Amino acid sequence: MGNEPSKKVFGGKRSTEESSKKSRPNSKHVHIDVKENEKKNNTKGKKMEQLESASTFGQPTAPIQFRKVHTPVMITDALSDVRVNYHIDPKELGHGHYGVVRKCMHRETGEVYAIKSIRKSKVNKIEVLKREIEILKEVKHPHIIQLFDVYEDERYLHLITELCTGGELFDRIIAKTQSAEGHFSEHDAALLVRDILDAIRYCHDEKQIVHRDLKPENFLFLTPAENAPVKIIDFGLSRHDDAHQGIMQTKVGTPYYVAPEVLRREYTKMCDIWSIGVITYILLCGYPPFYGDSDTQIFESVKVGRFDFPSPEWDDISKSAKAFVTEMLQKDPDKRPDASQALKHKWLKEQLGEIEPSSLRASTLSHASLRTGEFANYLAMKKLQKAALGYIATNLTQAEVGTLEELFKALDRNGSGTISLTELDEAIAQGNFSESVINEIRRLRVDLELSDESKLNYKDFVAMTMDRSLALREDNMRIAFEHFRHTEADYLTVKDLGDIFGEAQALDMMNILDTDGDGRVSFEDFNNAMVKSMSQDTHVGIS
Repeated sequence: MGNEPSKKVFGGKRSTEESSKKSRPNSKHVHIDVKENEKKNNTKGKKMEQLESASTFGQPTAPIQFRKVHTPVMITDALSDVRVNYHIDPKELGHGHYGVVRKCMHRETGEVYAIKSIRKSKVNKIEVLKREIEILKEVKHPHIIQLFDVYEDERYLHLITELCTGGELFDRIIAKTQSAEGHFSEHDAALLVRDILDAIRYCHDEKQIVHRDLKPENFLFLTPAENAPVKIIDFGLSRHDDAHQGIMQTKVGTPYYVAPEVLRREYTKMCDIWSIGVITYILLCGYPPFYGDSDTQIFESVKVGRFDFPSPEWDDISKSAKAFVTEMLQKDPDKRPDASQALKHKWLKEQLGEIEPSSLRASTLSHASLRTGEFANYLAMKKLQKAALGYIATNLTQAEVGTLEELFKALDRNGSGTISLTELDEAIAQGNFSESVINEIRRLRVDLELSDESKLNYKDFVAMTMDRSLALREDNMRIAFEHFRHTEADYLTVKDLGDIFGEAQALDMMNILDTDGDGRVSFEDFNNAMVKSMSQDTHVGIS
């Protein structure tokens, strides 16, 4: 589930590992036994109406206008009502393209979790969703989010998971390094890298699972406590690395963190090691090793694979830390250490006190450079963009989606059900479309070429074009703007954004949106920033 709620909060109020072992009533719904769970709560053949299903979330902020589904897509074996066992808080903790995240409470035990409710009609590839559920059911590790329950009704799939309230990895580190009383050291970074590596070692060696989308946004702290464990929370692009399947070829990942071999579409589990190398680099200096003004430029920088350790941010960082990053970011995946080998690296042993450090100097890291600020702003705008598009998508009419269908048919001149690079070139050359559509076709061609695909089917076409062609319309931008605005004023404030994204992210967003520094974001400011951000977003298949 690649595009997830912009403020990530997930399920079970547990501050220690012991609390997860707390005795609980003998209910099939509390433990992962999906078939028994669904049998017990099956609605006995009576299908729930769409309005009843929507009431799971309290009162929706806007009517859903998608075509009515008469035969629901089944992901599990039976329909069941999550409300039988869980009370669901109507307040959203996060809102994304696929659905929402809320708190919920088990009616018998009183324990608090997160419920991630995914709108089935928004998921293009049901088998991917099934795969993520199976992987989450399979894994059990102190640094991986725990899935407790799965429910399904006609419109939604509901995942009951641990509740992580400590914030995202990058946000928390930046807050620590920039606060007056806080600090972040190589030792702190090494602790986090060790925990991340141990979780990936478990996935790779014990479960033969490749994550394929490791990035700071996919790590949350369980609680706000200083020593709270970090958790991997999203396995939407993960898959089993079965020996008989050989080298993976699907291009997945996120621009800053994706390995060069993934862009070449020939990769193994070592792509996760590269991503951890990038994350380590960011933890140590506050910005990524590979840069660019657009996703296309970032991809090109990654393909080249060259990076350095700029002054002054890296001046006081140990040689062993730089050596660790260099080994993790070897362009040739065969030269990278696997997770087990990386856990034995000199840098980690020094920082964790297992061996004497070569230097007694303890470096305190300061992430206050211009590049760190630019990176924080980039992440903030991606979150704002994702949340805006997710909300806009819930308000699209079938007629609006139908416009894309007509465009697809016009481009698919031979009626093959796919669009080729040749057909896109012909459409651009003939110029039979409006200027805005021609510009969209040009962007589509760049995306297709970048992905190394030769053809594009209808579902992928809609996924790649809907956000730009519909969301950039002023009326849809207005819908998103009004969704974020929580007062009668005709502008957004840091509090409006903070209520959705948290204070740290809201401040980063205001740095971009509030162009005149008056603490107010007009619709014009919001619209201009969104258009600029989306015009730079030229990737395909990347979330």
